[in-house]
Amino acid sequence: MNIQTISTKQMREDFSQVKDAMENGQPLLLLYRSRPLAEIKPVRQKTINEIKPRSFNLKRIQQWINDDKLTAKQQARIDEIINRLP
Repeated sequence: MNIQTISTKQMREDFSQVKDAMENGQPLLLLYRSRPLAEIKPVRQKTINEIKPRSFNLKRIQQWINDDKLTAKQQARIDEIINRLP
């Protein structure tokens, strides 16, 4: 894949060009006064197959509850849900 170049002036005046390149997975070479300054690369997005489901256990959920400040009514509702967990 060829790397495109963009000047700092172009980036200021037409940021949509940078945004479009990032959305298309295209890295850019940023030029300042016709000299390479930086390489801009898109952040790689995880695909749905790479996202691991989180597992929760009773101890972890209770720790989150203890760390948070809940009203007695909220606490009772959460306790009710927790007690129904397998």
